[in-house]
Amino acid sequence: MRRVHEMRMVRTEESGYEEWACPTCGRKLMLRWPPHYEKLVIEPGDELVGHVGALEMTASPASETGEHERRWLRETGKARHLGHPEMI
Repeated sequence: MRRVHEMRMVRTEESGYEEWACPTCGRKLMLRWPPHYEKLVIEPGDELVGHVGALEMTASPASETGEHERRWLRETGKARHLGHPEMI
C-alpha cells in the first residue's frame, strides 16, 4: 500500500495562487484553480509517497467557512465531497 502525506494550505497570494506544504517531508506547491489551473512544484519533498490536501472543516460551508474556501469548493467540485482528502 502506498504511503500518504497530508498537505496543508499555508496562504493565498493576491494572484490567486495557494501555497500548500507537507509538514512531513517538506513538499511545497503553488496551486491556481480553474479556470486557469496551474501547479508549480517549489520543493519536491518525498516523491515516493502520495500527497493529499484537504480543507480542515469543523462546520458546514455555509455557516463558518470563508467565501474563498466556498468558491474553491464550488469551482473544483469538492463541495459534495467534504471531509475527504483530495490528491494534489
